[in-house]
Amino acid sequence: MKKLLTLFHMNKKYLSIIIYSFFFTINCGDGIIGSESNQAISHVEWSLGTPDDSAGYVVSNSMLTATGIIKNIGDTTIMAPWHVEAEFYTDSTFSFLLGGDQYSFNVNLDTNTSTFWTLKFSSSEIVESNYTDFAIKNFRAFIKKNN
Repeated sequence: MKKLLTLFHMNKKYLSIIIYSFFFTINCGDGIIGSESNQAISHVEWSLGTPDDSAGYVVSNSMLTATGIIKNIGDTTIMAPWHVEAEFYTDSTFSFLLGGDQYSFNVNLDTNTSTFWTLKFSSSEIVESNYTDFAIKNFRAFIKKNN
């Protein structure tokens, strides 16, 4: 019984290390949506669609693409480099997440100025053409901050 308890405590210790490592990796990453090391840009307006593609969503056999316009509505210039990102869902119920994408801008965005953005999602694990009603959510603009 004593050996069993010792084994249990050793496994509990390793399990704790694995769980801690998992959460540390998620919270400290530089990935899609919500990275704490990034500074969100709150003074923007964004919309889906462009003059050439009013819907803003394009589905192909190998990719989901969302396009739109972002406008700086603040009183300061957004300095390059800056980024936009969003999550891709199977449809507008937002109940099944497919993944996400980021796009980088290497130009400044002055006050009251707009620019186009494009985000894309593809995966070897899904057939993109099965998701003709896909939608994006959690769009944000941000500046990457170094730790």
